Amino acid sequence: MGVDQVVALGRGMLAEVMILVGPILLVAIAVSLLVNVVQVLTSLQDQTLSSVPRLIATGTALFFLMPWMWSQLASYTMRLLSDFHKVLE
Repeated sequence: MGVDQVVALGRGMLAEVMILVGPILLVAIAVSLLVNVVQVLTSLQDQTLSSVPRLIATGTALFFLMPWMWSQLASYTMRLLSDFHKVLE
């Protein structure tokens, strides 16, 4: 297994991770931005006020996106294992 193959496998894995984690990060960023704007407008600086909505939104997004994430992960695994003969050479 050459260096090029290792780099290609690593690059593919990182791309798949970004595809899977991207929507969750976007939800967390959007909720954080919204909560921060509300905190600035109301002058409330409580840490739990910023953490709890972000955790709830992230958990909800994970709950609804989990079937899609599992299908993406299964598809990636099948692609990886179907081309495994290239790794063994």
